[in-house]
Amino acid sequence: MRVFFMGTPQLAVPVLKSIIQSKHEVVLVVTQPDKPVGRQLKIGASPIKLLALSEGLPVIQPVTMKDEDFRKKLEELKPDIGVVFAYGKILPQWLLDLPRHGVINVHASLLPRWRGAAPIQRAIMAGDKVTGTTIMQVVKELDAGDILLQKEIEISPQDTAETLALRISDASAVLMVEALDRIEAGTITPRKQEESGITYAEKITDADLEINWDNSADNIINQIRGLNPKPGAHTHFDETLLKVWWVAKAPEIKKQGEPGTIVHIDKHNGPYVATTTDALLLVEVQPANRKKMGGAEFIRGYRLKVGDKLGFRGQGPGARV
Repeated sequence: MRVFFMGTPQLAVPVLKSIIQSKHEVVLVVTQPDKPVGRQLKIGASPIKLLALSEGLPVIQPVTMKDEDFRKKLEELKPDIGVVFAYGKILPQWLLDLPRHGVINVHASLLPRWRGAAPIQRAIMAGDKVTGTTIMQVVKELDAGDILLQKEIEISPQDTAETLALRISDASAVLMVEALDRIEAGTITPRKQEESGITYAEKITDADLEINWDNSADNIINQIRGLNPKPGAHTHFDETLLKVWWVAKAPEIKKQGEPGTIVHIDKHNGPYVATTTDALLLVEVQPANRKKMGGAEFIRGYRLKVGDKLGFRGQGPGARV
């Protein structure tokens, strides 16, 4: 089939690669306009654009879906189907109606669970043990189209949003080619999403980033894993924003204090912080404008002591007591 592909980030690269290597023909790659990246704010191309150019594929980067040149280009190409993965814009009805097989999408969850913008992060933050990938028909309503294929993927206790995204992306690449083959052969049967299972993965906001130490150790761990590596969960110490990249439960620390209080100092491993359940060892942190560091280095650099507090306590930043 003649396929046009729409995507932007690295997450979508394995899926485009798999289509390029299949029997199907990629006739056009659509990706977001180049943007400033890095500290130098140099204009950079998206990972999908870089792959497309390296493969000699035509690329178009419309600023808006109302771009008439973009529409004319697609109409001239007469594609059989469109494939979308993490493109980043709502698609207009004319585009969905243009290919004879419509447009299909990769969604990084087992729909109807976690429709929306941040399915990978929200699945980890909610403590889900299983998620997956779904190939679905794109319709006007967000992530509400018929399901074509799905594959379950286990979420391990060590998974971050980054590691889970990589496995979902790889699984999606295989599943997408199977979907294209079966659509062409007419052997795929779409099924409606179950209304009873719908949940929404809202976009990550600043309110999601602050660690609430008045929470269980498990919930805090899930929050930190779900926000790693972007944008990162954080707390505050001595008016300094402290990103927390990794923690570990420490049930052996029996002495508990007010949530957010450092209840034990291990100079070889790091500080232990009270929650509403188990204490948590700060394994890897990053004070503002500093590099990432282990918990032991954090102790030495900031001279922590038992009784110091992390986080907002309703009266301003955490502080020594």
